[in-house]
Amino acid sequence: MKNRDCPPSDFSLRLLMVAAIPAYVFPALMSFISAFFFKTDLMMASYTTIGLSSLLSTILSFIILWQFELRQLFVRKKWVGSLLIILLMIGLGMLCTSLFKLQSERFNIITSAFLGATILTIRQHIKNYKNEKN
Repeated sequence: MKNRDCPPSDFSLRLLMVAAIPAYVFPALMSFISAFFFKTDLMMASYTTIGLSSLLSTILSFIILWQFELRQLFVRKKWVGSLLIILLMIGLGMLCTSLFKLQSERFNIITSAFLGATILTIRQHIKNYKNEKN
């Protein structure tokens, strides 16, 4: 891949960590704080089903977007790629809740997967190498 005459990609391990850490911490922290004040059972779900599903959704979305850039898919119509990724993450959330019999946590998992994928696809840009002059 080094003989490609393209500028460096916007996808790196550092950017993955910059996207992944807040994807886990912020949803977990927000749900934990609200559960603390309202005394609900959301405290346990905040760092398990809510934080983890958002984290996994962000990591998988990052990898898919990276592959979109490498293969130059959905470069001009980013909204189509974003919509596909978001729907895929919602589908994976539903599949996981069915496989692992987590129907009681379905809403938390699907919402967190949706938010993780949506925020990442809005923030992460895909470069169009075909239009760049080298």
